[in-house]
Amino acid sequence: MMKFPSLCAVLTILYLLPNLSIAQESLKANFTTFELFGDELEGTPTFKGWKNETVPLILKIKSTKSEKINFKVKIGNKRVSYNAYQLAYVKGDFSSGVCGEAKKSGKFEIGYFPDRAVEIFDRCIQPDSTVHYLLLNLNISKNAKTGKYPISVEIKQGESSFTSSSQLEIIDRTLPSFAELDFKMDFWQYPLSVANYYKVDPWSDAHMKHLGVMFDQLNHINQKAVTTTVFWDIFNTSIKPLEEMMIQVRRNKDGHYSYDYSNFEKYVKLGFSKGVDQQISVHNLFPWNNFLFYFDETQDKVVSSRNLPMSSEYQKFWKAFLEDFSKYLEKKDWLEKVVFFIDERTPEQSIEISKFVKSIEPKFKMGYSGKYYEALSPYIDDYSLSSNIVLEKKVLDGRRAAGHSTTFYTSCYEKQPNMLMMSNYGDIYFILMLAKAKGYDGFLRWAFNLWSSDIVDNAIYPDLPSGDAHFVYPNGQVSLRYLIIHDALEEVLKIKSKENLPKTADMLKAHNRYFLLNIEKSRLEMIRSMKTYLND
Repeated sequence: MMKFPSLCAVLTILYLLPNLSIAQESLKANFTTFELFGDELEGTPTFKGWKNETVPLILKIKSTKSEKINFKVKIGNKRVSYNAYQLAYVKGDFSSGVCGEAKKSGKFEIGYFPDRAVEIFDRCIQPDSTVHYLLLNLNISKNAKTGKYPISVEIKQGESSFTSSSQLEIIDRTLPSFAELDFKMDFWQYPLSVANYYKVDPWSDAHMKHLGVMFDQLNHINQKAVTTTVFWDIFNTSIKPLEEMMIQVRRNKDGHYSYDYSNFEKYVKLGFSKGVDQQISVHNLFPWNNFLFYFDETQDKVVSSRNLPMSSEYQKFWKAFLEDFSKYLEKKDWLEKVVFFIDERTPEQSIEISKFVKSIEPKFKMGYSGKYYEALSPYIDDYSLSSNIVLEKKVLDGRRAAGHSTTFYTSCYEKQPNMLMMSNYGDIYFILMLAKAKGYDGFLRWAFNLWSSDIVDNAIYPDLPSGDAHFVYPNGQVSLRYLIIHDALEEVLKIKSKENLPKTADMLKAHNRYFLLNIEKSRLEMIRSMKTYLND
């Protein structure tokens, strides 16, 4: 991760956030958990971890002063290192389950969420409220010895000091490397959002440097697909310059189309070089607004044309592209990596388009996110289902036997469980383990980094709940939710090491009980039971 100046290097300012002021001692700290975030653990809590695992600890610090807080971490095992993060507050709203026009016309409570993880390099916390959160990622070496080891965190602020103690128990199991994780993550990427935030030319060297950071972050959570588009992005809500298209489409004066793949190629190669290299997901074949875009040489400008799927103009436009694109991909040896994605459309339209695409190049694959349709399934190589769908085992086994991938996703519509800023953090563990329990191949989210101009401090969107459109922040910073995703993937990886034990199947079956989707208390009990079992 890139290094940036610590918060303690800037002017000391105290931000008193709403509902956070409390009467208290001048300085106090207690460990807390993700499932009951903010609830203080009493005594000396014990945290368990495998060798080769990263174990996150959260320390809740309460202080009435605005001075910087220094801290010192002592771990009784030299083969355990740590990375420290201050969880900075970001403005958001409590609007889970509400999006689109309902969000635009609604009124929602505003809150401040400790979501932006600012890595600390000088053991110093800059207060931004009266309650602060310090995250310690404990990195347990695969050569660490089994046993129980003390951990102490001493904090100092002016003349005040406080020491919090806990214990790390390293159990006699070694976590496999992420390379052995047969569970893929698919976060759709928005490269032009990155260019817009930094105010750099799309596809320039400066832009690619920022995208390199993005791909490193994605690779860290086992992302294997590069999100690409024919035009500018997945939605194309406005016409932009031709040079900003990922694939530049031109209609020549003689009426024929030509294509410049240089931006596409540069972007895909960058992703591949960072380990995101198994799939190229291509969007825009079925655009949400039914608009097609190209540079018209006769008019000397980018124009749009609205055509319904499978209309004569639609087929003419896409046939020319698919024929040229297949030749290009064949030369790059990328043809079998490409998956054309369709998002939440009718099965009839999706089947028609799938047949059309495969009639031009049978090696092209299709992806679909949405409800399950039996008639559509045979055409879809990468099928992502909404989280509340129950797929029969024989259907899933049939898809796997055909070499097809099946995942599930959450979006703005799920009130719970979800991965929004206002969601219970324990839900992230539940969701990823649920995908494993269902027998799916992974998990999908529609947006990794669709940023607003002030995303660092404010994640309120007019039509989306806070946290739905981003899991990382600018300047190489990630969200707390991103860090939990990594930890939750390690839990999924532990299943692989215990998959031959009878109780593992029982635990996964219990995790897959449908009522857990609607009852948070029972869901959190399941999460704790699973963690206890995996760390036995």
